[in-house]
Amino acid sequence: MQKIILVSLMLVLAGCKTAQPYVEALGQIALENQVPSQQESTSAIKEALVKGAGSAVSSLGKEGGFSQSAFKIPLPENIQNITEKARKFGLGSYVDQFELSMNRSAEKALPHAMDVFKQAISQMSVSDVIGILQGPDNAATNYFKQTSTKALTNKFLPIVTDATSKVGVTKEYKKLSDKINGYGSMFGINMPENIDLDQYITSKATDALFVKMAEEEKLIRDNPIERTSYLLKKVFGYYSKQTP
Repeated sequence: MQKIILVSLMLVLAGCKTAQPYVEALGQIALENQVPSQQESTSAIKEALVKGAGSAVSSLGKEGGFSQSAFKIPLPENIQNITEKARKFGLGSYVDQFELSMNRSAEKALPHAMDVFKQAISQMSVSDVIGILQGPDNAATNYFKQTSTKALTNKFLPIVTDATSKVGVTKEYKKLSDKINGYGSMFGINMPENIDLDQYITSKATDALFVKMAEEEKLIRDNPIERTSYLLKKVFGYYSKQTP
């Protein structure tokens, strides 16, 4: 009976142009009251993750995306003390150039990794989908992170390696090392030769991706405006009402 009344009211209101927002609102309410199927829920989770990954890539995968943001990749911890001393001896420009090269490589690598992330998302299991929808704001991202980080890293690493080569990260590190080691007697320590910069940059870039994906997921859960498709509206709208 309630459905009949609701539909009738929508038809009446539809005849009035000024009533269009009310019709849309009632339609959204009706949609959110429909229980999504498991297939719809699974598809919505994957769509939200792809949307989040796309937003992250768009934000981070451009010049300045890392180097001029809160996700700026810092120098590896095992050389930070050395480079701080290097700055005191006027070698700050070499330190800055090396740090910038790391961030530039992450910015160049990230857009090329979108297909990798989409593939991993498409292979998600359906077993935990309902739990994800009923979980906290970053439940989907956390699930994806826990189950896919290793595979993603293995696939993303060659992309980063190629980017670091093109940007010249290793070259900049060698320049910095040569300068610092030239002052070795003053520093009392030399730069390490065996440092896996590709792995380090890959790890930092992947971490940043997950953080940005979690932010996007929270927006979809909290803000109906961010639910930009029928599935997102239906599934997240329904489960947002079920979560206390």
